[in-house]
Amino acid sequence: MVNLSSLQEKFRIYPRLQIDIDFNHLVKSLLSFSKVIDINQTLDTIKSFWKVDDKDILVTFSVRTAFDLFLQSLQLPAGSEVLMSAINIPEMVEIVELHGLIPVPVDISPLNCEPSLELLEKLVSDKTKILLIAHIFGTIIDLKPYIEFSHKYNLILVEDCAQAFAGNKYYGHPKVDASFFSFGPIKSSTALGGAVALLRDKSLAAKILERQQQYPKKSEFWFFIRVIKFLCLKILSNPWIYCHFLHLVQLFSKDVDSTIRSTTRGFASGDLFSKIRHRPPHHLLWLLALRLSQCEDFSHRIHTVEKFLKLLTNNLTIAGIKAEYHSFWLLPIIVPHPELLVNKLQENNFDASRGSTNLVVRELSFNNKNNILPENAKYLMEHIVFLPIHKNFPTSELHRLAQSVDKFF
Repeated sequence: MVNLSSLQEKFRIYPRLQIDIDFNHLVKSLLSFSKVIDINQTLDTIKSFWKVDDKDILVTFSVRTAFDLFLQSLQLPAGSEVLMSAINIPEMVEIVELHGLIPVPVDISPLNCEPSLELLEKLVSDKTKILLIAHIFGTIIDLKPYIEFSHKYNLILVEDCAQAFAGNKYYGHPKVDASFFSFGPIKSSTALGGAVALLRDKSLAAKILERQQQYPKKSEFWFFIRVIKFLCLKILSNPWIYCHFLHLVQLFSKDVDSTIRSTTRGFASGDLFSKIRHRPPHHLLWLLALRLSQCEDFSHRIHTVEKFLKLLTNNLTIAGIKAEYHSFWLLPIIVPHPELLVNKLQENNFDASRGSTNLVVRELSFNNKNNILPENAKYLMEHIVFLPIHKNFPTSELHRLAQSVDKFF
């Protein structure tokens, strides 16, 4: 007799990433193209979400766009240094360099995902102008010591919250100079694009807004095609369909990791400035307003991860687990032999991966006094595995995944 449960497991693979938007909002987004968008009302809806009274709120095409506009408007002297969390996306480092500035990576703690204050003291110099802290994997770290450090050395403090949107749990730290939130394709509460920047300096915000108004607007047709694309990808994320998709990719001898990254990435390769220097299309902003007006608090996702962790008999080392807050946008675990675990889980139809994001470690330090390599950050990224858990993960599969992980250890 055929074992139905075994047969179901064989043809069902749980994908590494779930696009955090439901079909209802995708369909509504398509229907919105049948009407004219009141852009002022839309922007007011977006801004009303952020409970900040002393900051200007700007909506941009992407976090990269916002950061680029920020540096353009600051007009720092060439050769100024930017202290940055050692784990970041390569485009943020590239933007720093394209502005004639020098990125200086700062090692982070794997369990807190916090930059080392001890290293910051060694790396800061009279050329340092900015401290950029990245909240990664869904963590939100305690910024109080970095605010004190920035005041001590008269630095501009920026927090990159692209991976840390947590609904009404966090609107950015009130004392930082700039907070950037992303709503790109793989982010929490995605609007398939767009970003929000919160700025303390109102005169700087006015300069940024003026510069942004000079950018061409990305076409509405571009966003229409984008919605259709991610509607298809949402369908593809069904475990049954995803299973056959992976078999098809392997049939054509394609690398699964690179195929998925290229499909879901926000920007293709090429000249960076030509890709990010746009204003967002009105229908993208309409979707962002809708998403924020109906935003959840991610407690369901956190509860699912906590339930999984309780099922384990072995203690896992989770990146960022000791951070002030963890919304588990991703569940990153640190293991001695990551490739072996990925292979074992994939054999059991769990699409674990080592490359669910495009985060990289910046290893080179350009500080003249020290050549300090970010060893902790390097170890973290070399030993990380992302488990494919999302808020709607079936309880039976949580048990099976926990058993597979326990069996491996």
